[in-house]
Amino acid sequence: MKITFASFKGGVGKSSLALNFAIYLGFDCVTNDIVAIDNSRTKKIPPKLKRIPLQYCGNRDLILDFGATSTSIDPKLAHAVKMSDLIVIPTLTDTRSLKATVDTVNFIQESGKPIVIIVNNFTDNKKYLKAHAYLQNALTQCPVIYSIRTTTLFERVALDGEEWLLNVHNQKGEYQLNKTCKTHHQVYDVIASIGRNYAVTNA
Repeated sequence: MKITFASFKGGVGKSSLALNFAIYLGFDCVTNDIVAIDNSRTKKIPPKLKRIPLQYCGNRDLILDFGATSTSIDPKLAHAVKMSDLIVIPTLTDTRSLKATVDTVNFIQESGKPIVIIVNNFTDNKKYLKAHAYLQNALTQCPVIYSIRTTTLFERVALDGEEWLLNVHNQKGEYQLNKTCKTHHQVYDVIASIGRNYAVTNA
């Protein structure tokens, strides 16, 4: 199964979600993000390349992290979408992020691949509901929408690494982060099942 995390807008938590998702599934994560966290799981692709290298295309289980570069859409995004079983589009609740999400969905929908939107990094449930309503109204066929509230979990993974995330349930004084981790995993499980169903149906 291959899953692409994509967005036309930077700063929506795409790379953090992609990495955490990859760790949870035990997949490698291929990215065009030059400032992505350095670890054995993350494989960075030079921005100048127009396609994803063949060495990664043959990998059955892969997370792809692609979107806009500083000035334009990375051409590797279209390649990533073509080879994926599911597209996940993270967004924040601000107007610019939501508009970029609509543009990203419209760009990807022609592929016929299933799409999931994650409304990410919010504290006020009213903002989430407003964002949800905006997306439903702006998109003719609105994808499935999930939510992930503001958390320090991603910062801790960046600081303490994969081993910490895999063993957070054993860490003293980390009850809230353990609870958050379980909530994220429930979302990841549902999203992964959508990708697996598509992969099996279209095998």
